[in-house]
Amino acid sequence: MLRVAGVQDAWWEMLPEQARQLPAELARVDAFLDDERFIAPWRAVFAERLGRPSVPVETLLRLLYLKHRYQLGYETLCREVADSLSWRRFCRIPLAAPVPHPTTLIKLV
Repeated sequence: MLRVAGVQDAWWEMLPEQARQLPAELARVDAFLDDERFIAPWRAVFAERLGRPSVPVETLLRLLYLKHRYQLGYETLCREVADSLSWRRFCRIPLAAPVPHPTTLIKLV
């Protein structure tokens, strides 16, 4: 089932402003990935109503960017995102939510 966006997380607002800001490079990429043109191709791949909920497309795109940018494997990527507040925020994964499992990402790509 297609999920374009994940749930909003109120926990981010409790962090100091400095901890909530993305590094400059990630902030620029984040703005680009908000464009609907990046999400549109995924709409044809996933059914809107059938199946179990997938990883939100906005999260998947950002995870794939980090994987490519830093040349990480899926397992390393998931460990690093789970360990980094800025990467977790960039990928729009709530603080209380688990990072997608590496095998889930492999199956989606």
